Amino acid sequence: MSKNLKITVLTPEFYSYGALLIAGILQEQGYPVKLQKGFGEVIDADIVFISLQSTIHLLKYQKEISSMDTFKIVGGPVTLSPQLILDCLAVDLVVVGEGENTLYNILKVFENNPIPNVSDFKDVSGVAFKKDEQTIITGKGTAHSLERPLPLVPSDISSENIRGANVYLETHRGCPGNCGFCGVPCLFGREVRSRSLEDILNEVKYLLSKGVRKIAISGGTGSLYGSNKFKNVDEEAFIELLREISNLTGPKNLTIPDIRVDLISDQILEAIHQYSNGWVFFGIESGSDRVLRHMKKGVTVDQVREAVAMAREHGVKTAGSFIVAYPGEEEEEFQDTMDLADELMLDDYFVSIAEPIPGTDLGDEVSQLSLEDNILFQDSLKYKRHGLSIAEERALDLMVESYIFRSFPVPMSQNLLKNLLDEVKSQGDHIKSVTHLIKKYPTS
Repeated sequence: MSKNLKITVLTPEFYSYGALLIAGILQEQGYPVKLQKGFGEVIDADIVFISLQSTIHLLKYQKEISSMDTFKIVGGPVTLSPQLILDCLAVDLVVVGEGENTLYNILKVFENNPIPNVSDFKDVSGVAFKKDEQTIITGKGTAHSLERPLPLVPSDISSENIRGANVYLETHRGCPGNCGFCGVPCLFGREVRSRSLEDILNEVKYLLSKGVRKIAISGGTGSLYGSNKFKNVDEEAFIELLREISNLTGPKNLTIPDIRVDLISDQILEAIHQYSNGWVFFGIESGSDRVLRHMKKGVTVDQVREAVAMAREHGVKTAGSFIVAYPGEEEEEFQDTMDLADELMLDDYFVSIAEPIPGTDLGDEVSQLSLEDNILFQDSLKYKRHGLSIAEERALDLMVESYIFRSFPVPMSQNLLKNLLDEVKSQGDHIKSVTHLIKKYPTS
């Protein structure tokens, strides 16, 4: 491949860490590379790597992606279903699974032929393409060692806001959990692979020098850093990680956004209190043990209660993520979730309608479920004048109540209610579109 060929790494809505990483690898290899957010600027490149974070992007940006007159390669979490991408988007290649090793092999093909045909990639493991209307998948990308060059950081990174952070910092990959709605173990496997502390700290220093102010630790469950076995947390490794990053960022600028309720300890919670902004985000999901089992969450409601109580003992603020309208959730089980949320009186709540990610157990289940049996498509009688479904009704009810029974109640106003209603409708429209998509192009 001629090093003079122009490459753009495109991320549709925010600077995803994966896009920064791929752009950094390309730059380190000596290729002129541009990192672009959104479709506002004309793509002037010979090759564009498109990092897609959500299934809805396959519908939302069909026109923009199809109109690009260049060789197009898609990567990111949506690649759990490469055939779905190729059915929806006019792109040349899909990177299947982890992208680093596959990227190096893709570049070798271009080095041999600057204007390749998709068939030239048949011997590259970890890609998918269409040939004579048939989808060819050469396998899944091999697990990467996690040693990598520094990411390419855009000049406006300080204005990025991803759940309160400028950037999510990858500390490890893999999760031995088996949650049916989550793509992390599907994409990265169930074995935990951790980066070296030295590499992480070098990257933090570099990010700060480029204008990053707020960093969130990524990789699924943060406390799994340094561990290689499920429920065998390496407390010392995780605490050292927090302490050393916090020494560089300051505690207020460090967030640990996601932790399982069964992967904490007094020592871990004390470290979060001391070295971070003092918040934990627990994936609570449901107040029904039966629904939690159906989700394959691997925790119980009692463990949720214990984790929240432990966090409070250490002065750590708690936020809870809840999923409503999971397939098979009965009305009384949703009420169990409402009762648990009321009982816990958390500091913040995040409520989502179950989103079927293609390639996950939930995605497979929803693709096989008839629309008539899916409560996302069943009309709500309670909110009939708003045109909501039963799933949207449950999401709205839990959102509204969460402002009342949180640790510091927030008065419900007409403006807040309107915002919540808009959020519920947006979620519902999004997930309805994804449901239609995966039913049209089933992956299993």
